[in-house]
Amino acid sequence: MTKRIALFFFTTVIITQVSAQSFRIEDLKDMFGKGKPLKLNGGFSANSVFNAGNAISGRDPFAYYLNGNINLNIYGQLNLPFSFNFTNSGSSYRLPSSPNRLSIHPSYKWITGHIGDVSMTFSPYTLNGHIFTGAGVELAPEGWEFAVMYGRLQKAVEYDEIQPAFLPTYKRMGYGVKAGRITDKYRISLNLLNAKDEESSLHFRPDSLGITPMENLAGSLSFAYKPAKFIELAGEYGLSLLTSDTRLSNQERDGILDLWQGSNMSSTCYNAFKMQVNYVGETNRLGIAYERIDPDYKTLGAYYFTNDVENITFNAYQSMWQNKLNVAMSLGYENSNLSGGKANLNTRVVGSLNITGTLSERIIANLSYSNFQSFSVVRSDFELINQEITLDKLDTLSFVQISQSANLNLNLVTKKSEVEMHNVNINLSYQDAANKQGGKYQPGSVTGMTNTSASYTISYPKKGMSINGAANINNSRVYNGNSLTWGPTLGASSQMLKKKVTISGAASYNTTNLESVKQNEVILFRLNSSYNPAGRHYFTLAYTFQWRSALNRPETNSSLVTVGYNCNF
Repeated sequence: MTKRIALFFFTTVIITQVSAQSFRIEDLKDMFGKGKPLKLNGGFSANSVFNAGNAISGRDPFAYYLNGNINLNIYGQLNLPFSFNFTNSGSSYRLPSSPNRLSIHPSYKWITGHIGDVSMTFSPYTLNGHIFTGAGVELAPEGWEFAVMYGRLQKAVEYDEIQPAFLPTYKRMGYGVKAGRITDKYRISLNLLNAKDEESSLHFRPDSLGITPMENLAGSLSFAYKPAKFIELAGEYGLSLLTSDTRLSNQERDGILDLWQGSNMSSTCYNAFKMQVNYVGETNRLGIAYERIDPDYKTLGAYYFTNDVENITFNAYQSMWQNKLNVAMSLGYENSNLSGGKANLNTRVVGSLNITGTLSERIIANLSYSNFQSFSVVRSDFELINQEITLDKLDTLSFVQISQSANLNLNLVTKKSEVEMHNVNINLSYQDAANKQGGKYQPGSVTGMTNTSASYTISYPKKGMSINGAANINNSRVYNGNSLTWGPTLGASSQMLKKKVTISGAASYNTTNLESVKQNEVILFRLNSSYNPAGRHYFTLAYTFQWRSALNRPETNSSLVTVGYNCNF
């Protein structure tokens, strides 16, 4: 009787407080009576920083940081986190609170349920990770797959004149089903999604904002077939019937729209199709894929969708010399503006190449090239080298769009024994990039960057000692000229007193020239030490000195001493 009461209480707590919880129903009976019902763990750290020098850094001469966190675990399933943070500039704390989204995912054998604020995926062309408030179930008996969902895809939000940036939305309900057959030779799956906005969910119609109640019926049929040992075929066809305004009058439509009950004069039919053929051998792989998505294709079961695109992709992989040399490549052609209704026609060829060679046990090389566009952060190695204190956060707001990049890495083990190891690492990289923020290219942003680094490390594993030297060169082609930064770094580390004490230090120098004119020089010394008297206690002491000289600016220097203590339990 006691276990039943505990089980009821535990389930109630999960439903009311846990943000995302997965558990197997058949394991619930084993949670009680075995092990500790409550477990407490966490940590505490205290750090103080002393700052001296004539550098204007905005730091206080003395600063302290007190941080702590405690987590209470109930039966290995429920976590209640507590944390606090005290500094000389303020304090904060966090207590367990009711989450904005609640979800539980019970499972029993091949049955998995989803209850609360959950997401499910049927297909990229229909329901694709959209969060809904409701319930769903997935069934996976041997050789089959089934899924059903029902819930609210979007809640009603009225227009707020005080916050005009937050657009109103209609309440949107939806349901979906999926069924599939899986065998060793083939797989076939069919899924459908129906979503509809409730016109009466808003008191004021936001027509002037271009927001109207919509309805969508989307479905897809996918398959995979293996006609021969080394041949794989796969494809999917998606269809989306979308009504932009459910309030408009009905009229006869041609084709499949005439068969859909939700069709009216604002309805449109969209198609998506993809197909791929792969040859999969023992040491190689060849494949070709084709995808076409109609302009304006969308489904109410996905947040974002790439449409108006047609692409052909070829990929290949080859392993040679008993996996000592591996080559992978991808080449694709992409075309947009399929309907011809846009002013611009965008086409591009995209590709990548990756070669990895294990020439011997002591020589490993990797060469890669890519011209895929993506967003990233381009940061020179010298930003990390010149960082004075590890508590500082480096600027992570310089997002750039990389159009092409190449990288070569070579690692050599020149000496290897139980007592001594010598290692050489050489890295060359090139990135063609542009700093773009707010949709505009920023003045002085990088358009080309070349990084070269070489390091030599000598380590003594049994003694816990290592010595390393490195040289770094960064050449950046910017709008206002060509910038060259270079400099060496020398470091060492050692463990003593049965590895309870660790001491490390580094010294570096670097200078920057812009169009052959020296812009600045930086000299940095860093010394770190830590003492671990017991497994859970750590004491740290660090000293950093930096001297900086810049063009048309006075020389500056700064000294930082950091003392810290950390405990985990």
